[in-house]
Amino acid sequence: MGQVLHGTVTKLVPFGALVWVADDVGGLVHVQELPVPVEALQVGDAITVAVTGIDRERRQLAPSQRAVSADSR
Repeated sequence: MGQVLHGTVTKLVPFGALVWVADDVGGLVHVQELPVPVEALQVGDAITVAVTGIDRERRQLAPSQRAVSADSR
């Protein structure tokens, strides 16, 4: 965990953004883990996220964009 990955926003929902980092691996970045409002993002945007959790069975990540921002300070 803590690995920084580059992904693509594939869907926006009121509570976050679905981001895929590989063909079959992705996860939801919750609004509290985004440094900007979800409305500031668009489908297709490339973003950088840090992995804060992994669900291997579902092939899902718990990504955070705030964790990346905190590391760069």
